[in-house]
Amino acid sequence: MRPLLFAAIAAAAPALTPVRTSSGPILGHASNWHPAVTEYLGIPYAQPPVGTLRFAPPAPYTSNASFTAAHFSPTCPGNVHANGSISYVSVKETVKSVLGEAESVFGEDCLSLNIWTRPEAGERSKAVMFWIYGGGFNAGNSDSPVYNGARLAEEQDVVVVSINYRVHAFGFPGAPFLADKNVGLLDQRLALEWVRDNIAAFGGDPTRITIFGQSAGGLSVDYHTYAWASDPIAAGFISSSGSITPTTRGGVSGSGTGWWTLSKALGCGNATAGEASLACVRGKSMEQILSATRELPRVGVFGPTPDGRVVFEDTAARRARGQFAHRPLLVGNTNNEGALYEMLGQVNLFSGSGPGINCLTKGTAGARAKAGVPTWRYIYQAEWPNADIGKKGAYHAADIPLWFGTTERFTHVADTAEEKVLIQKMMGAWAGFAKDPVGGLGRLGWPRYDESTASVVLLGGPNSAEIKFEKSATVDVYGTAGQEKAC
Repeated sequence: MRPLLFAAIAAAAPALTPVRTSSGPILGHASNWHPAVTEYLGIPYAQPPVGTLRFAPPAPYTSNASFTAAHFSPTCPGNVHANGSISYVSVKETVKSVLGEAESVFGEDCLSLNIWTRPEAGERSKAVMFWIYGGGFNAGNSDSPVYNGARLAEEQDVVVVSINYRVHAFGFPGAPFLADKNVGLLDQRLALEWVRDNIAAFGGDPTRITIFGQSAGGLSVDYHTYAWASDPIAAGFISSSGSITPTTRGGVSGSGTGWWTLSKALGCGNATAGEASLACVRGKSMEQILSATRELPRVGVFGPTPDGRVVFEDTAARRARGQFAHRPLLVGNTNNEGALYEMLGQVNLFSGSGPGINCLTKGTAGARAKAGVPTWRYIYQAEWPNADIGKKGAYHAADIPLWFGTTERFTHVADTAEEKVLIQKMMGAWAGFAKDPVGGLGRLGWPRYDESTASVVLLGGPNSAEIKFEKSATVDVYGTAGQEKAC
C-alpha cells in the first residue's frame, strides 16, 4: 500500500488522527522531548518471529486494526547483560549502562519501527533518515536515549525512522542447512520496504530515503549496497565506524560453529544432528537460548555469514567490479575507536599492529570514488566534558549523540558552547546529505573524497567545533610512533 491520499489527514492533526498504513491505522502522540514533533513508537512491520518463524526470514505484518503507537516494542534478545537503571554517576558509567541496555525489556516480538515527524511544517514531502543501530550484531535496540529522533526531525525538517532487527543467534543463526542465514539483515530490508510503502502518509518522501548506521549498523549499510545493488530503495547511504572487510569473506565463518555450539548446549545435538536440530532449538525458550550462549564472545560467533544471497564470499571481487549500489555515500569513523573497548575491559577490535579502521574506511571510500559514486569521508575527533571516558580521544560511538542532538539528554551533563556549534554543524550535514545526497554536502563546502587532495573531513577537536580538510596520506597511517606505515 502507498497511502499518499492520507498525507493531508496526518498533516492536519498528527497527534490525534490515525495515519493509515499497511500495519493498520496508527495513532501517534506529541514527543515529550520536542512536543512540536509527533512520534509513533513500536509500529509492527513483521509478524512476531516465533515458532516456525524463529530463525526464518521475516513475514510482513498487515492489519486493519488500529494501533496506538505509544511505547517502544521489546528489545530483540541478544548477548548483553541488562541490569537495573541507567546510571548517571559519571559519563563512563552512563555509557556502560546504556550499552548494557539497562531498563530494556527483552522479547522476540520485537520487529517494529519508530517514526518522528512534523508534517505540518517545512517541506510537504520530507527527506527520510532510516537509522540502523550497532551492537556487534549481538545486541542493540532502538529505544536507546541516544537514538531519539525528535530533535533531528524538528530542527532539520526531516522524518526520522529507527528500527528493531533481530541480533545474536535469533538474527544470525548461521546454521549450514539454512538457505537464509542472515535473517537480521532481511529484517532491515523488510522495514525499509515498509518505509518506502508507507512513509508518505507521515510526510516523508519515499524517493529520498537515506540509510544511516553505526558500527554493526554501519556494516549493515555496506551490506545493503551489495545485497540489493540493483534495487537499493535508498537514495543515499551513511556508514559510520563499520565497513565490510573483503578479506574476511564478507562475514563470520560459514561452518556453522555458533549454531552447533548453541544446539549442543541445548541438548539438540552437534553437527551429526543435522537439520533435526532446528525444530529442537525452536522448541526452547528465549531464556534458554540466551543462557546457553551467555558466555560466548559477543562478536565472531553469531553475525553475518556468507549465504550467496545477502552476504557474499567474493566481496573483494564485487568491490573491484563496482558491483554495489551506485548511490552517494558518506563514510567515516572516530579517531580512537578502540578506547571504548579498553574502557569496557573487552577485546579491543581496533588494537594490534595491523591497519586500523581508517584503512578500512579509506578502502570503502576509494572504491566508491573510483566507480564514480559521489563519496564523502570524515573522521570525528572531537572531545567534550560530557563525552569523556578517560581523555582518550573520540571513542567508538562518541559521534552518535551529535547527529541526533542527544548529548545532554543522554548524559544529563550540559553541552559546552563549542559542542553546541558542532552539533548544529553535524546535524545539518547529515540532514543535508539526506535531503540531497548528490549536492547537499557540497553546498556546505565539503569536498568529495579524492585520495590525492585534502578531502578527508576532520570534525572537531578537544572542545573545538572546527571542521577542516586533510589529505589521506596524512591521516591514513598506523603503527607505533616513528614506525608509522601508510594504509
